[in-house]
Amino acid sequence: METISVYTVVRGDTLFGIARKFNMSVSDLKALNRMNSDNLSVGQTLKVRTQTTSTIPKPVAPPDPAPDFNDIPDIQPVGNDGDYLAARRQFGLEVRQDAGFQRYFLTVPLLNGQTIVANMRDNLTNSRFMVYPNGIMYAGQSRMTLDTATVQSVGLTLAQARALQWVSTHEGQFDAINSYDKAIFSYGFIQFTGASAVGASLNKVMSSMEANAPSQFQRIFKRVGIDTDGGVITVLNDNGAWLRGDDAWLYIQRNPRLYGAFIQAGFEPNLVREQLRMANTLYVQPALNFRLTVSAGGIQIVIPRLQDLLQSEASLTLIVALAINQGNGGMSRIMANAITQVADQTGQSGIPALQQISERDVCETIAFSSTDERVRNRANGVLQSGLSFG
Repeated sequence: METISVYTVVRGDTLFGIARKFNMSVSDLKALNRMNSDNLSVGQTLKVRTQTTSTIPKPVAPPDPAPDFNDIPDIQPVGNDGDYLAARRQFGLEVRQDAGFQRYFLTVPLLNGQTIVANMRDNLTNSRFMVYPNGIMYAGQSRMTLDTATVQSVGLTLAQARALQWVSTHEGQFDAINSYDKAIFSYGFIQFTGASAVGASLNKVMSSMEANAPSQFQRIFKRVGIDTDGGVITVLNDNGAWLRGDDAWLYIQRNPRLYGAFIQAGFEPNLVREQLRMANTLYVQPALNFRLTVSAGGIQIVIPRLQDLLQSEASLTLIVALAINQGNGGMSRIMANAITQVADQTGQSGIPALQQISERDVCETIAFSSTDERVRNRANGVLQSGLSFG
């Protein structure tokens, strides 16, 4: 005879694991409990269907203990044998109700032996960009500083490497995550985006990680069922089926335990390096080689490459910082206006005015005249950095 019993969620539980324990499907379990998400919290009670042969309910067997992270084999997860599900239980998740939103406390064991707790929240009603109320904001904790030689190894000159090195430590953290806006899932120090509608730059980052740091990618991502295929993200769902592209990012977005893999990666130097590699490809080189039209004494001049005019470490840093924050279009407008203002102050016109331009004056003009606080902050940061304008 089938009866309805109550099960109390313990650390390490997943909907798939609970459903399998009681010979139910995940969809049946969610429908029985009127659940709209896959999130669980320790101590939560769930209705489950059980089979009994008498009026006395059978005792429910205690759940298997969560596996030791170091005991999980480094294998490519395939099918639905449960290895990737076991690997996901290395991340302990506790959900607490707060005033108008939920807090998620994710315990993440790092590859260096340390453990951190990520404090995340949902329902970002204070943001006009919120699309998914169940999406999460996590500011991150990793402010790793890679040495200049490592940064330079992703395809930069020494001056460019120092510029990106400074920017990387003054933007977001390497393990930062946002999953509440139209990007579906954004990650890293400049918030690479998951959704195809906004460029899917995070797919490129993940592919770069797999290609250039395969061992770390295997241990962190593949073991929990996250992979790439042809430059596109893939993930195994609870039932062992592969999801791809935006469907994969939506699945990851709705399963906070999987955030743990991205947080782990934010503390792994070889994977952080790949964030910088893609920042160089997607932002740094396009910005430094941007074709700019400026005016000097009323004469229009085309600068084939912005870095041909502004060459100091400080100027390169400002260009990169503005490109990452404003995009190349926004950066180019800001730089063109400032260069024009400074060039007009020389009392000369045309090429001579540009040859005498003060790079510090260009930065100060942006810092003092911009109406965008984010732009002013970045210009002032460069002015106070000690980077050379010479």
